Amino acid sequence: MPTTAKVTEVGELRLLIRDAQIAISTGYQGISVGEQVVLRRRLTEAGAEMRVIKNTLLRIAARDEGLDAFGELAQGPTALVISREDVTAPARVLAAYLREHPASPVEMRGAVVEGKLVDAAFVQELAAVPPREELLGRIAGGVVGPLVEFTSLLQAATREFAGLIEARAAQLEGAAG
Repeated sequence: MPTTAKVTEVGELRLLIRDAQIAISTGYQGISVGEQVVLRRRLTEAGAEMRVIKNTLLRIAARDEGLDAFGELAQGPTALVISREDVTAPARVLAAYLREHPASPVEMRGAVVEGKLVDAAFVQELAAVPPREELLGRIAGGVVGPLVEFTSLLQAATREFAGLIEARAAQLEGAAG
């Protein structure tokens, strides 16, 4: 018979995975409390959260939600890093943390990204994707740059044409005079 605490936790996990854009499975055993606080703070600043879960309860929540891919993340002692908004930010934070702390026992195992199960290598690739704002800036620059160049060319052509007309008018005035 399930306890009230377990039923409550399954309910919370169901809500968590239902809304998750990304859920990264991490191994966390052996990380010090201080390191854990640093990592959690960085994740929170990036709009993500890290939650130690019980594998059986995650599998039950995944089954109840019809999101079986999440159940695949439950292997060994597991902490989930979840974001409801940005897919790349938590991956970037974890990758940066692991680069800064190469001896850390934290490990990325795999993830569910927008409902699809992916491996740790995919998560590493996500970490290399620039932030959304930077991508939008690059796109805007790619669109605006050629327009500015085209406008400059039109202005130059107009100036040159005006100069030719003035020169021809001066030439005609000189010939008539």
